[in-house]
Amino acid sequence: MVARSAGVASVGRRFLTLGAGEIISRLFAFAATVYLARTLGASVYGVIAAVTTIMLYLNFIADCGIEMLGVREVAEHPGALATTLPPILGARLLIALALMAVTIPSALWLMPRPDGPVLALYTVTLVTVALGTRWVHLGLEQAGNASWARIINECVAAACVLLFVHTPSDLLRVPMAQILGEVLGAVFLFRLLPIAVRRFRLELRPGVITPLLSRSWPLVLHSLLGLAIFNSDFIFLRAMRGSEAVGFYAASYTLISFFQNLGVAYTMSLIPSITRVRNDASAARALIDGSMAQVMALGLPVMIGGMLVAGPLVSLIFGAGYGPSARPLQILLVVIPVALLRNVAQGVLLANERQDLMLHTVAWAAAANVVLNVTLIPFWGMEGAAAATLATEIARTVLALRYARQLGHPMTPIVRFARVGAAATVMGLCVWAVADRPVFISVPVGGIAYIGALLAVGAIRLRRGAPPALNL
Repeated sequence: MVARSAGVASVGRRFLTLGAGEIISRLFAFAATVYLARTLGASVYGVIAAVTTIMLYLNFIADCGIEMLGVREVAEHPGALATTLPPILGARLLIALALMAVTIPSALWLMPRPDGPVLALYTVTLVTVALGTRWVHLGLEQAGNASWARIINECVAAACVLLFVHTPSDLLRVPMAQILGEVLGAVFLFRLLPIAVRRFRLELRPGVITPLLSRSWPLVLHSLLGLAIFNSDFIFLRAMRGSEAVGFYAASYTLISFFQNLGVAYTMSLIPSITRVRNDASAARALIDGSMAQVMALGLPVMIGGMLVAGPLVSLIFGAGYGPSARPLQILLVVIPVALLRNVAQGVLLANERQDLMLHTVAWAAAANVVLNVTLIPFWGMEGAAAATLATEIARTVLALRYARQLGHPMTPIVRFARVGAAATVMGLCVWAVADRPVFISVPVGGIAYIGALLAVGAIRLRRGAPPALNL
């Protein structure tokens, strides 16, 4: 029992390290986002939102699925890293350069301005994606290195935006700021690799890379189709409702994107632990149950509290002109706990080398999402896009949990979430009671109420001489 608790605690510690870095880096990115939304206006900011959506697809192709599969490979075979790293980075760089060769002229010749030039500049970041080694550090359980790299990346990019972007005419400086931040983050991670590993030359060795890519391609398709669920709404909104609607929707999506990234960080933290205990049914069950309880402790209060303060929060952060962003935000907030549960299930599938099942979870959901977007956006605009995302995300999560159960890891019993649910309900009532007060009052009230309720129901244990511990 002690070993099982230690496993859950280990995942929690790595997640806290990654999560802390994610939160800090996202605060820098959030500040830059708010500044850009206010400085550029909804229409011009919508160009940035649409282009960065396209870049997400290109990034996953350039990554080749290594960001997730590589964590598992390094965790299981750390001694082989000096042999496998050079051909992996070489192959990814070759793919990134090929993508740039196709994307840059297509963007400049086929896309309208200013979208085309902005996309052409952003494609330079594909090189940093290809040569990135974040997955190596996560596989070696060096979460702190990955966190600091993210902080450096976002801090530098945000500082450049604040210093050099002052009017809509400075739009092209936004991707240039991102390029500089990502280059510095990638260099930082590379310099922290073990000396024996970083002393190499890029290589192209099919015998090493081909078997790995044959197992990673389902992850690439999974990521692309997952992005189709989360981001095709931007593309359809751009086509059907214009860049202003994209700008409003992007503002509502900022909080959701933040928790998406936290969910991915949790998956990365979970994979090494599940990989080691996947053949021990009881230890794996304890680890998975504890992990699902942890993510629900985060997701439920954010969903409930966020829905209650969505309108005032959007106006406070982005300005009164972004009022239309509140309604889609309330719908999208329901996605957070659903997606966090899916992240745990995906960690189970990946640790068991069932990338094929991960692909199945998203294929039909992505097709349904496109149909729903085409059907709902013409009538309900941003609210229709948010509803389409929520419906398909629920379907995707149900499939992931079903496949995890087939591998011998059933969904955690609902009763395991009772304490969190009770505490979140208390928090919601407290926030509702002060709903007429400013957000900087209602949000802290909710946070204090939630922590107090967790203590009252025994979900947080206070220990003498040690930090508090979750008892979920």
